Amino acid sequence: MNIKSKRFMSLWSYVYILAILLISLFSQDFNIMLFVLYTIMAFPFIYSIEHYVVIVLMLSTISYYFTGAYEGVYSIYTILMILIIIRILFMQKGKMEFNKNSVVLIVILSVISCCSYSISQFNYFNGLVRLLYLLFLSLILGNTIKLKIDLMCNILPEIASVMIIGYIFSVLVNGSIIEGRLTIANTVNTNTFGMSCAQLGSVLLTDSFLNKTHKKRNLLLCAAVIVLAFLSGSRGAVLAFVLTNVIIIIMYEKINGRLIGAMLRFAVLGTIILSGIYFLFILFGLDVGRFNVTDIISSGGSRRTLIYNSLIPYIIKNGYWKLGYGPGHECSRIVIMSLIGWDYAHSHNTFLEAFGELGIIGVLTLFLIIKKSLKNIYSTCKTHKKAYLFIAMLICLIINGFAESYFFDAILWLLLAISRNKYSDMKYNLNKV
Repeated sequence: MNIKSKRFMSLWSYVYILAILLISLFSQDFNIMLFVLYTIMAFPFIYSIEHYVVIVLMLSTISYYFTGAYEGVYSIYTILMILIIIRILFMQKGKMEFNKNSVVLIVILSVISCCSYSISQFNYFNGLVRLLYLLFLSLILGNTIKLKIDLMCNILPEIASVMIIGYIFSVLVNGSIIEGRLTIANTVNTNTFGMSCAQLGSVLLTDSFLNKTHKKRNLLLCAAVIVLAFLSGSRGAVLAFVLTNVIIIIMYEKINGRLIGAMLRFAVLGTIILSGIYFLFILFGLDVGRFNVTDIISSGGSRRTLIYNSLIPYIIKNGYWKLGYGPGHECSRIVIMSLIGWDYAHSHNTFLEAFGELGIIGVLTLFLIIKKSLKNIYSTCKTHKKAYLFIAMLICLIINGFAESYFFDAILWLLLAISRNKYSDMKYNLNKV
């Protein structure tokens, strides 16, 4: 079999991601030997960097669970950068397909990060290094190489399907119930698991509208993964999934003049799925009350409300709105602990996290990068309609980003890089073997 062929690349992608899923099932100890193994196995992807980009993106949805996906030097993200550099040096003869989109903004964010660290009372060097690493990763992927959008959009639903089957298997083997909420393993936060399920579900549901070939399979797997999202008890993830798909349907179907019919089908299907999930909650004795809006309001809202009400005045009062109190979730954790006495890893809001750690310039720069990335990928949809898959993932992340922080997560910076890429006009040949 030709190593450069579509058939081999697809097969090897399944082998690669299944290997990581299996390793993660039994161990989270990532060492130099595994890094070398991952790197050697990744070499064939030099001929199709798009396959590896999609694999890395999918694994980054729960980066700290999948062995090798945590944001650090010894990780799949570094392997991705190595592959891109090798491709530029040896396959493109040193010619970099440079794209200037958002480069200045990323440089500004890097400079602000260093300035914030230099005046921070916490001196959290690991936080600075991690953010600079993610910005560099985003720069390499989004601005130095052209990706084939058609190829990526054909791979994404396939890899998402493998991930969902892996999740179902993992839940059966290692699944854990934490305070009436389901998660893939007892080391994984239920909200994180729910959000990963929501993103996978958004990919497959969007693909079912765009591609009729695997519609039944996509809808079946989508229903399964959304059941997992509901069972995780993550209100933000479920809301993000619903709003994302409503937005995508409105954007796409309005252009094609089928908006009313599509919304009717969506409402009927959604009602059936919600009813089924409700009975599953009752059957397994899970926490239905988390989705009761009346109970949430009467109890004064979630703890996030208290975090926001305490943290925002603190940032303004102490002048941290200028340059922030230093990059890194650890800085936010210490501040939040001192304010409300709860040990929360971060501020549970992507934009508030950027505001607290890098000040007003930091959060505005992040907003501009997101805006330019969304504008670029949306314009790509005019010629490559399946690019809506990446819009769905990014919108889903942004919506849930008002309840969780992804500022220091690879998933955000990978999606932004993919969304602002200057895509090659050459379409991928689906018949190539």
